[in-house]
Amino acid sequence: MLDLKTNNIIHIFVQGLLLVLIGFYKEKTHKLIFYLLGLVTLLIPVYVPLPNLSLTYWNMISVVHYIGIMPLLLYISYKQKLTKNSYDVILFVGIFIIFYHSYKYYSRIKNETET
Repeated sequence: MLDLKTNNIIHIFVQGLLLVLIGFYKEKTHKLIFYLLGLVTLLIPVYVPLPNLSLTYWNMISVVHYIGIMPLLLYISYKQKLTKNSYDVILFVGIFIIFYHSYKYYSRIKNETET
């Protein structure tokens, strides 16, 4: 499992960026971007630990990645032709991922310097 700062960087510069590109270019998105999204999605089992039956925060994050995010991103990377509204949602989600993980990265760096 990756440390949290590295995880944030990957979400900012890989997942978030790929989703923003797909949402921005819409049907003109190059197929390579979809293939990269599919490849990154298939790496979820490598980097996200398998969930168990506990109701902890990190376990629920794992559950959401396996049950929600992974199938959805694989569908997007396979389908490659979506509705205009779908592209808009993908763009919004990509921007949200970039901002959220930038904030989390900044918070982690700030906490390290304060201790």
